[in-house]
Amino acid sequence: MTALDRLRHCPDVTTLKPALHRLCETFGRVAKLDVLTAMHEGTRQAICFLRLDSPEQEQTLMQTLGVGRFGGEIVFVVDLNPAANQEAQGPSSQWADRDDSEAARLPSATANAARDFAGQRSNLAVS
Repeated sequence: MTALDRLRHCPDVTTLKPALHRLCETFGRVAKLDVLTAMHEGTRQAICFLRLDSPEQEQTLMQTLGVGRFGGEIVFVVDLNPAANQEAQGPSSQWADRDDSEAARLPSATANAARDFAGQRSNLAVS
């Protein structure tokens, strides 16, 4: 089980954010953390955008956790509550209702990058 897999116990963004901070702070100070929620094929997901204080710290985190960059930020997806029924119902993605008050404060560049990222994930699932 990877460090990111252990985050799957988090039922929502409110629980996930402190867990992400604890995990990522082992690599350096978290300078920025934005989390968007989405639904993809019946699974509620958190799309996490992260920046640390230095590029060296970010590189170490990416290599250790096996994650990458998108739009200049480290980005990865955490399944919040994996679907109990894993039957394929075909590709379907949508933005979930936000369960925290940060939606209004989220920078539009991050929101746009998240939408692009989600679209690329959907395209990869279909191909």
